[in-house]
Amino acid sequence: MTMLARIVVTGFEPWGPNAENPTLEILDLLKAADDVEGDLTLLRLPVDSSKIAGITAKTLDEVEPDLWISLGLATGLAVVAVERIAANIMDFAIPDNAGYHHRGDAVFADGPAAHMATLPVELIVSHLRESGIPAKISNSASTYLCNQMMYTVLHLIAKKGMKTRAGFIHVPAHPRLAALQQYPLAEMPSMSVELMAEAVKKVIHLSLGGENGESGLPSIAL
Repeated sequence: MTMLARIVVTGFEPWGPNAENPTLEILDLLKAADDVEGDLTLLRLPVDSSKIAGITAKTLDEVEPDLWISLGLATGLAVVAVERIAANIMDFAIPDNAGYHHRGDAVFADGPAAHMATLPVELIVSHLRESGIPAKISNSASTYLCNQMMYTVLHLIAKKGMKTRAGFIHVPAHPRLAALQQYPLAEMPSMSVELMAEAVKKVIHLSLGGENGESGLPSIAL
């Protein structure tokens, strides 16, 4: 009997001025879908920097995933952004939902300066665009919790000697969140949750080796 790939997909609760976070709706669509490859574990993460490492370590130990994809909202973004690199820095423009306001702190004091995503980033962006989904490679996941999440999972995978592929996808606002904005943010770009969920399905497929995607890449530290 063929074993299903074990896949973790994470999203964040609303944060800062954003009343909603489309990543949670993407998780709901993935849960309801019948065309997602693998055995899904879906996590709704708190926007609390003190809890990210513990939740991530516990999930890695319990699920032992083959693939980990984290999602985050980037308002103002007009495309799906596949992150290439996570930096060992937390420099929050605003406090997280628990009130933590890191300014120049390391994600892990003993960690390297950066970790590279182990997803086939170039292949993913190419296939998304060929499928009619606007996408780009991003070389900065910023310095808020999205970067912290990406760095944390890649760092823990490396420390545990796991072969889990992992990376981070930033998504735009959905139309409802964009419609809530007041001038000058009233022209905020948006994308439907359905299209973003379709993008995540394609990321899963390609990261598991579909469409000539390589598999089994180790985490790369800088």
